[in-house]
Amino acid sequence: MDLKEKNMFDDIYKTTYKTTLRFIVLRCNKIEDINDLLQDTYLEVFKQIRKKKMKDIEDIQAYIIGIAKNVLRKYYQFRYRRYSEQIECIEEIIIDSDIDVELQFITKDNVEKIWDYIQNKNILVKKIFYCYYYLDMKISDIAKELQLNESTTKNYLYRTIKELQKNLNKDGDENA
Repeated sequence: MDLKEKNMFDDIYKTTYKTTLRFIVLRCNKIEDINDLLQDTYLEVFKQIRKKKMKDIEDIQAYIIGIAKNVLRKYYQFRYRRYSEQIECIEEIIIDSDIDVELQFITKDNVEKIWDYIQNKNILVKKIFYCYYYLDMKISDIAKELQLNESTTKNYLYRTIKELQKNLNKDGDENA
């Protein structure tokens, strides 16, 4: 790889990473697959740079999203042919005004416990948490991307936060 190719890849990566990550998160079947899907996408971008196929592309982001679509399709065809995700029906709940959406009880000590707890939730809850806390997306944007009502998205988020608050005390220890 020459310096020109490396610089081109670095520039593309820096300008497209967040949008590509968001695209993959919202379309993956398992949060655990995000890193593999992202790596496969940028590996394909790297291959295209090496083949000199990216120098005349007008909309790099759209091109990379196209690559990500293909990576997602291939990845899940190979690994999850018979996988069909079922989204559980949720009932409307009253959202308490005292729920701290910012999760002030998160500390370095309990982040791992919280993430382990989230890993046991369904894929929709995982995506909502990932988008809200990692990608800093608004609830309205998450709802739109996941094709849910905003209230349904809030219910998933707030219900899980309430469960977390019940299961973890302010010091990060699990309640008995």
